[in-house]
Amino acid sequence: MRRTVRQREGWKKPPTGKLLINVDGSFREQYGDGGTGVVISDSDGSFIAGSYTYREHVVDAPMAEAMALKQGRLLDQQIGCNGFIVHLDCTEVVDTMKSGISSTAGAPIFDECFKLWQNFEAISLEKCDREANKVAHELAKVALLAKEICIWVDETLDFILESLVNDVILFDNQ
Repeated sequence: MRRTVRQREGWKKPPTGKLLINVDGSFREQYGDGGTGVVISDSDGSFIAGSYTYREHVVDAPMAEAMALKQGRLLDQQIGCNGFIVHLDCTEVVDTMKSGISSTAGAPIFDECFKLWQNFEAISLEKCDREANKVAHELAKVALLAKEICIWVDETLDFILESLVNDVILFDNQ
């Protein structure tokens, strides 16, 4: 019997001078609600900013992911970021943003994202592994429970500190 071992794909270091924005959305079909999680880190793995946002009316998971993408862009504007890479684990959202066309329930949110990004040449949007998006995923789930909006800059919340540290340690050991 042959076993396949898959190496964990963790946090990836952005180039010096760029920030990495990890975004994730969560969706609860039974309630029609969702949450978003956003984490912004620099090339050393240092926490810059983060947020989680509860969303009352969400149609599907890709819509929650699109909302997270928009929230990430709004947070980077708030801190004055110009050069960044966005990581998310939803292929459908990455493909929609690259094609510029959406005919889904999230189309108005994608339109807002296109407008927010139209004057930025230094944006890179990349699909990442779920494991590389762990902290944003945790925040999106917290948003569902907390049913509130929370934004913080420079100082991280205790409940994600261990995950942030583990991501950077994993990166340093690769």
